[in-house]
Amino acid sequence: MSGILSAFSILFLPILITVILIYGIKTKTPIYDVFIDGARDGLKTCVEILPFIIGIFIAIEALTISGAMDFIERLSQPAFDLLGIPEDLISLIFLRPVSGSGSLVVVEKIMEESGPDSFAGRAASVMVGSCETVFYVLALYFGVTAVKKMRHAFLAGIIGYIAGILASVYICRFI
Repeated sequence: MSGILSAFSILFLPILITVILIYGIKTKTPIYDVFIDGARDGLKTCVEILPFIIGIFIAIEALTISGAMDFIERLSQPAFDLLGIPEDLISLIFLRPVSGSGSLVVVEKIMEESGPDSFAGRAASVMVGSCETVFYVLALYFGVTAVKKMRHAFLAGIIGYIAGILASVYICRFI
């Protein structure tokens, strides 16, 4: 079975490109012109979202360097203790809604310190797989589109995120 999946994964892109080219030739579509238009639109989108991404990374760095993130973590630790959430997960819980790649670094640290089979390691894995980067998504999508009122999306995202955090912790208690 793994041999079939390996062959499929190796051949997927060449087959996809071939199908697109054959379809374009069959429908007499100017394939190269369409590709160039798509690349141009993609670059425009990159330029439009770049300020929002830079803003998020600057805010994360400012919170970290200033010590504000450590202060927030220490201040909120009693609440997390009441909820039965280990101290190892607090950094991940605060970072995940802002940065997916940053939260992966925190998960790697948790795995090295606590181990992948520990409660914190299992809960961190489930959180990364099930919790969205809420602020990043809102800044990116609402920044690029003309939509300016995001209050319902923000509230829904935060509620979903909190539910994901709690579900991750409590489900991993039984695994």
